[in-house]
Amino acid sequence: MRILHAPENIGGMAGVLARVQSRLGHDALSYCFASNHFKFSSDIALRKPGSFFEQSYNAFSFAMKFDIFQFYFGSSLLGHNLKDVHWLSLLGKKIFFYFCGCDIRDEKAVIMKYPISACSNCFPKLCNANRQLAQEIAGKYGRVNFVSTPDLLEFVERSVLLPQVVDFDLINKINEEPKPGRKPEKFVIAHAPTNRLIKGTQFLIDCVERLQKKGFNIELLLIENMSHEDALRMYRCADLAVDQLLVGSYGLLAAELMALGVPTITYIREDLVDKYSEVPPLINANPFTLEENIIYFYNNRDKLVAYRESGSFYASQTHHPVRLAIKCLEYYEK
Repeated sequence: MRILHAPENIGGMAGVLARVQSRLGHDALSYCFASNHFKFSSDIALRKPGSFFEQSYNAFSFAMKFDIFQFYFGSSLLGHNLKDVHWLSLLGKKIFFYFCGCDIRDEKAVIMKYPISACSNCFPKLCNANRQLAQEIAGKYGRVNFVSTPDLLEFVERSVLLPQVVDFDLINKINEEPKPGRKPEKFVIAHAPTNRLIKGTQFLIDCVERLQKKGFNIELLLIENMSHEDALRMYRCADLAVDQLLVGSYGLLAAELMALGVPTITYIREDLVDKYSEVPPLINANPFTLEENIIYFYNNRDKLVAYRESGSFYASQTHHPVRLAIKCLEYYEK
């Protein structure tokens, strides 16, 4: 099969899927409009980001070369206007969309339905401006529309949960390295405030400050302003990690942390637990239950061992790129 993953490389997932599908014997490439500060690599990138001429030229060339297009984050070969999707369909191309969050989540519906949500805490809103158009185009032209988290299933027609793709080449490389040094007497909590509003970072900062004032020997390690690979290395020195506290389903970082064997707190809505193939081995907490969970594991650190072991196994079964690449191929063939 001739497959193109484009035009965003969210969390590096498009690049990883294309690489693995190539290893499986297919002509698969990833194409990205712009570079990102995490340095996720793509096979092809625009030489002049924002160039409509270059985008148009590439769109024509790729339409001639590839048969299957997997589009990410509500964009296509011509960007957010999605005008190429119709004629790609007329050419008999198979089209799939992969939605990852703010590209498709309806913030008004979320705020009205769920008492805890990232949308309630997010200002100014980060929703894609073309969200409604993407929803319509995906509903009309998408053979199957993948979503990375189960909270998105309600917003996308013909949607299938395709869990986040973890780069196990990188994970295995890091796991083979010696762990960074640390002070054993401290209880280290790690967090990456990539988007403080959506992740609920301030709830964590306030919680840790309260506990420190009460005498808990806790260090909050905020991991930012470094490469993706170096950030993952830093997480390995933590007793506990905290990811998303508001969204209601776990993100790519939590999947990577499980793969690394780092016990992780995140918030999973009760109505979404059964959407997973099995209950994820994560510590389920929201802003209202965060403090009690941290205190419990501070006082019962031996209980974290089970999360390290089960998290690593779960990630290898649920987020391994070979499994997910094959799942995609099965849908492509239908």
